[in-house]
Amino acid sequence: MLGHFSELTAQHLDLAPSGFLAVDLFFLLSGFVIAHAYDEKFRTGMSFWQFAEARIIRLYPLYFAAIGVFMVGVGAVVATQGLSSYSRLDLLASLGFSLLFLPTPPSLSIGPDVLFPLNGPAWSLFYELVANAVFAALALKLARRSLAAIFSLGFLALALMAWHGVILGGGAHWDGTIAAPARITFSFFLGVYLRRYATGVSRDGNLYMPVLLALCAGLMIFRPAANAQLYDLAIIVLVWPWLVLLASRLRLSGFWRAFALFSGNISYAIYALHTPLIRIVNILDESLTGTPWNQHGLPFVVGTSIFVIAVAAFAHYVYDTNARTLLRHMLSLRRAREEVTQF
Repeated sequence: MLGHFSELTAQHLDLAPSGFLAVDLFFLLSGFVIAHAYDEKFRTGMSFWQFAEARIIRLYPLYFAAIGVFMVGVGAVVATQGLSSYSRLDLLASLGFSLLFLPTPPSLSIGPDVLFPLNGPAWSLFYELVANAVFAALALKLARRSLAAIFSLGFLALALMAWHGVILGGGAHWDGTIAAPARITFSFFLGVYLRRYATGVSRDGNLYMPVLLALCAGLMIFRPAANAQLYDLAIIVLVWPWLVLLASRLRLSGFWRAFALFSGNISYAIYALHTPLIRIVNILDESLTGTPWNQHGLPFVVGTSIFVIAVAAFAHYVYDTNARTLLRHMLSLRRAREEVTQF
């Protein structure tokens, strides 16, 4: 989130120049958590389509809400600048592809340079769903060697790109999306491997938490002047796997347990909603104070971040929790009707 403020601030104040590496941590965590949540279910008979339904129910409500927030922002732009700000056809096409969780072709997009013009970070959710589909299709066949072969292939691709100077943070934009398949292939399937085969002794984690948080913050705000691609590769390949493996063995209690649970609960809501929310705050601030859209200062970043966190907390605990419950209920009713019809 902090990394996405840079283009809105005076002199391009960048609080997290390496913040895009959080996506690779997200991919790694996703593989770890998906294996933890679904391995046993697949062994006991869960089908591909049951898994797909569960993942859509998990991801779509907040994703849909983010599209709604973006359209509110479109309404604000149209109200202040007129309909000519957007082509109707491009806006409808971008909306249609986004609702289907698909990248919008550049020729039909209101943002031809990005895969998901209505919510830029959604590119990673798209690749997440692709990786989920591969995992579900091969879940019972993905043994130690096959998993190692898959993430080793991803590592080789990342290493070759780093060697040739290709930015490893690509994925959101069409001209850099070549990096995305390598990033998801390495990190997601390594996450699955770590969950299944990396064992260790658990330990009290309360003393580790501040150190690990400081480490993550330091890695995000630092950016080397030279050999940045090698820095990115080292974080993706060495630091994040070590961090996830260590964190998975920590036992938390008291404040740090509550902090971790709250942060984990709202993390997806922040990820899904922060870009359109920042856009709306920017539009409102520009119209009310006259501050140019790309000349904001640190107070704007801090205030907007607090706002996003508050909205994300509401979105998770009130909207998303109830929306997923409703969708699961509707799905169970549909299955019940199908069973009665078959009977």
